[in-house]
Amino acid sequence: MPPPKTKGNMSIEEALRLRRTVRTLSAKEIEWPAISQLLWALQGVTWVEEPPEGKNIYHRAAPSAGKTFPLEIYVALKNGLFRYDPKKHVLRQLKVKDVRSELSKAASSQLNKEAVEKAPLTVVVTADNKRALKATPLLENAFRFVHLEAGHAAQNLILQATSLGLGACTITSYNTAIVYEALEIPYEHRPIYLIPIGLPEKEN
Repeated sequence: MPPPKTKGNMSIEEALRLRRTVRTLSAKEIEWPAISQLLWALQGVTWVEEPPEGKNIYHRAAPSAGKTFPLEIYVALKNGLFRYDPKKHVLRQLKVKDVRSELSKAASSQLNKEAVEKAPLTVVVTADNKRALKATPLLENAFRFVHLEAGHAAQNLILQATSLGLGACTITSYNTAIVYEALEIPYEHRPIYLIPIGLPEKEN
């Protein structure tokens, strides 16, 4: 993907003011530079820590408890399903089939179903349960930490979408089994958000 930009045309204050939940989205495709920017804001690497001993730590745009970075990002596009690799900032294709229609069935409300099916891009934020437990031995804390981290990352994504003139909505009410069935992702990658993104549909 194209390298992300670190300076934009909209201030963080203006993005906060303009942010809205947008469920009525155009089917018009999003260009690759915008997709690149969205994924970088969500989970892109912002700096690399090189400790004297041990492996490099690839810090993300959102904070992570214990530097565990348990979030795994899947991207549903017209030309297939992809997994985002933050370290290399690339999308790795998992399926050539368009899974958006199947994925849309997971959403609980009709408006959200339509958003996922029509939007040119739906981001699926999941958490690697095994990696999440590295931050704490307590399962309750691991769940809390990972949901907080997902919230941090999703807000980054939504504000970046706003600055690019795109609409987005965060879907947290869905049938998890249908998400697994539609995407065929590893069982330990627990879905947290479905986030359809696209140009806001113009009203007649």
